[in-house]
Amino acid sequence: MIRNIVFDIGNVLVTWDSLAIVQAAFGLEGDTAAERRRALFVTTDIWLALNRGEMSVEDTKRAYMAEGLMDADEAERFFVAVYDSFAPIAGTEALMRRLKDAGFRLFALTDNVHEIVAHLKDTHRFWPLFEGATVSAEVGLLKPDPLIYRHLLDSHDLEAEETVFFDDIPRNVEGARDAGIQAFLFTTAEQAEADLASLGIAV
Repeated sequence: MIRNIVFDIGNVLVTWDSLAIVQAAFGLEGDTAAERRRALFVTTDIWLALNRGEMSVEDTKRAYMAEGLMDADEAERFFVAVYDSFAPIAGTEALMRRLKDAGFRLFALTDNVHEIVAHLKDTHRFWPLFEGATVSAEVGLLKPDPLIYRHLLDSHDLEAEETVFFDDIPRNVEGARDAGIQAFLFTTAEQAEADLASLGIAV
């Protein structure tokens, strides 16, 4: 019997589009924007280190500048664009509220940043619906590391077979399944509701 439902945050509850962030921050388009995105998020470990909690946002700005990837003004614009990018995903919060009302325990499992989590708590209404959250920056682990799923289960006293997880990235879904958690690839709230219905959960 499923008792616990766990949600990723980016592209499940709010949008996360690193290319759109780069376009908004620097006024770039096409291949130039894609190359800049790759330089900031892929070919350097800086953003991952921020997600692991090894640096603050201010440290990250300085690290990008030290690597010659942006100047001080660009660093400020970049993080303004990051914070401005989090639009609600249609239907997910409403689904969570119905699940909460039906008695399910709700949790978050997210690769995320201290300052971004604080921003989401201040600007969106969904966070209080979570009984608890496992945040990469707080535990120093990123999905799909098996230890982050174990931390989720152990820190909230959850049984894997009683837990279902939604994430928008296939490797993170597979990581949860490897940990014995039932997991689905999130595409829309409607599809998530259908996935839950396949487990006998109708809200």
